[in-house]
Amino acid sequence: MGESRLPAVIATVVAVPVAVVAGFMIFNAMVPAAEEHSDLVQADLSPVSVAVPELSPEDAVFCLALTATAPDTAGGLDARPVEGGEGAAEAVLAYGDPAAVATCGAEAVAVEDTAAVYKLNGVCWYSDEAGLEWTTLDRQVPVGVSVPEEVEQPVDILNDLSKVIEDKIPAAEDAPTGCA
Repeated sequence: MGESRLPAVIATVVAVPVAVVAGFMIFNAMVPAAEEHSDLVQADLSPVSVAVPELSPEDAVFCLALTATAPDTAGGLDARPVEGGEGAAEAVLAYGDPAAVATCGAEAVAVEDTAAVYKLNGVCWYSDEAGLEWTTLDRQVPVGVSVPEEVEQPVDILNDLSKVIEDKIPAAEDAPTGCA
């Protein structure tokens, strides 16, 4: 009986170290691939310091409804807390690092009827030439979004925010003709 177990013992003695070496090699092959995508990890989700807009009591109710139901992510960027004084969290949203900042109660933008406007998920937006500052044109309370240059697709953020803006901020009576 002793002789019949010898091949099994030899196979085990050889197989275990081979499995350990193979596992180590596979692990090392995967680590560099993970490090290549380390830029996708958002390093800083600490509070963002923001300017708080002055809102009428009626506008403050709309903005609170917006911020209370805002998505946890916008354009694939995680929400961040905001700070900046009383009412900051009720009127301002921040996403990602560096932060894209959405301000309910932003200053309204006047545009020509022939200006390029963008209808995204039911909300009409106007952008500066660089595509970094966006403002709603068709809402009773304007919402402005500042997008850092590092964000490749600002429209992804706007699309996600437009869904809740359309639901929570009533449409304005007048809007540029391109918003119809």
